[in-house]
Amino acid sequence: MFNFSISWLIFWMKGRVEVDNQSVRSRIPRLLIWIFPYGMVAKDVNLADIKATEVKSKNQIFPLLLGIVLIVLGILSTMNDGVALGILAIIIGIILGGAGFKARLVLTTTQGTVNLDAVAFQKDVLLQIAQEIKNRQTKPEPQIKDNQVLEEL
Repeated sequence: MFNFSISWLIFWMKGRVEVDNQSVRSRIPRLLIWIFPYGMVAKDVNLADIKATEVKSKNQIFPLLLGIVLIVLGILSTMNDGVALGILAIIIGIILGGAGFKARLVLTTTQGTVNLDAVAFQKDVLLQIAQEIKNRQTKPEPQIKDNQVLEEL
């Protein structure tokens, strides 16, 4: 089982991916405006249906721009009398700007693609998931027949 952060701001909220011999199961919380959690996305993909895995970086423009705007407004506010509000805007701007940098695990299947996103510093966890999927596809555990256990006893 692999756990990874899905947000810079809500770092304690984790996505979970389990890889076994038959399937890849993911449970990832949804976020509204990269901040507010509002549900969970559950995806189950059959291991035999996965054709390729790829881990890549993803940059989103809107959170970067929103973060820059908040940082600028925070700096302007600290130059005036609103020091506390300015510092808060700078901190939120940095966190939202950081939300624009993500790592993505792309699972290409027979039905299409499945994307799993994590924050940029969790890219190594996504690489471990991709490696585990490749290992399970190349070296599956032997299947035990129902009557085989009784015959050996």
